[in-house]
Amino acid sequence: MSTNIVLPNLTNWTEQHLTSIFNATNQTNFTSAVNAFLSDKVAITVNGVSVSRADFVNNISAEKFDEQSATVTFSGAVEVPADSNNPITAGSVGVFYKASIVEGIRVLGAPVIRQVTASLNVVIAQDPDVPQPKPSPIHGFFDGRRVMSLNQVSIDGPAPIQNA
Repeated sequence: MSTNIVLPNLTNWTEQHLTSIFNATNQTNFTSAVNAFLSDKVAITVNGVSVSRADFVNNISAEKFDEQSATVTFSGAVEVPADSNNPITAGSVGVFYKASIVEGIRVLGAPVIRQVTASLNVVIAQDPDVPQPKPSPIHGFFDGRRVMSLNQVSIDGPAPIQNA
């Protein structure tokens, strides 16, 4: 008997992929996470400036330079499906998140922690350039969704010092 695998809704899909990108601990996992999220033809705007996919990925990679771990916290989201009869295949998602990145660098014995605060709006669609695997007895396993357009407003800097 075959079983259908249920794909996450657009908001969960977005949050899971962002978390995977920030939590990737090596270049292979990072590249896989980025490629599972962004279309090769994605249009990207960061803080009002158009950037290439390569520059966007390089900037994220540089932010993760000596990362030991990361925690991503989402504090709000909105989702608008492109088709209300098939709401998980395509649509627009907006999320607000903070990512705290613990670096391997230590200052006075304590790790350096950076914080990325961002508002991210994405348009997700089935990417025709994502090759479908051969048919399998498990139905519904293929997920060809990718971000086709990304608009981010963000700031990156030292995490605020917490007073005890």
